[in-house]
Amino acid sequence: MINQVSIVLANYCPHCVPFSLSNAEKIAKDFEVPLRVLNIEISEQEIVADKLVKEYGDWSEDYLIPQVFVEYANGQVIHLLTGFSEAVSVTKTSWEALFSSSYYKNLLREHRFMNHKSLKDFVNKYLNFKGKCRRHCNKLTTLDELRYNANNMVGAYVCPDGYVSKVIYFSIDPDINWFKNFLITQVGKEIFNDRDLRLATRYGWELESDASTAIRKISPTGMIKEVYWTTYPKTDEEKKLGVFLCSNLQKGKVCRKLFIQEINSTNRLCQECK
Repeated sequence: MINQVSIVLANYCPHCVPFSLSNAEKIAKDFEVPLRVLNIEISEQEIVADKLVKEYGDWSEDYLIPQVFVEYANGQVIHLLTGFSEAVSVTKTSWEALFSSSYYKNLLREHRFMNHKSLKDFVNKYLNFKGKCRRHCNKLTTLDELRYNANNMVGAYVCPDGYVSKVIYFSIDPDINWFKNFLITQVGKEIFNDRDLRLATRYGWELESDASTAIRKISPTGMIKEVYWTTYPKTDEEKKLGVFLCSNLQKGKVCRKLFIQEINSTNRLCQECK
């Protein structure tokens, strides 16, 4: 991910100050990273500037300024812009073209996508709601994480007795077949039915005030998909059963496997952990 923007400039250069410096500040603000100003009129900064331009920019003994770079945490450096030697208006036009280009927009989108905390953090802050246990009791439920990585999370709303009201698959780009297989592996084919899946799209504007900004760090599209799974029993036999979450603790980790048992059971362990 990008961790710094650098601009090589000189105060005497009309192409540099004020508008190129101001535009470099805008880039740093867009990417939410520091701006490093390398003034070639200051000897210590000139040494650093020369090295940066020579390795990654448009180098000559008397090189053009300003030159702007974005620098990544892994050491990668991308040269973004060099000022023109023609009229100042030409350099201004170059800046305008940069900000309106698909290249800049894609670079910013990629950075925001890579710079997210995690989907899990976003879900826990903005998509974690209070509720009551359904069909089993009236106790409050909590969202328990079952599986997660940077772009996906599966969670279950669980009451204190381990009964699962619903399972939710949060994803930037959901793989419905993967989720189906996950559920079938956990609870078996007998209780799973496609009709019990529900799909929803979540946007930042429908959540808390700062969610619109936060969601852009999670998803390039500015949205998150939710796939809900809740069992809807039809027969009397189906109504006797419920989905539960195993709470067995082994080697410091909770099992968190879903399993099926009678809805009024006090057992908290899946078959493998018994």
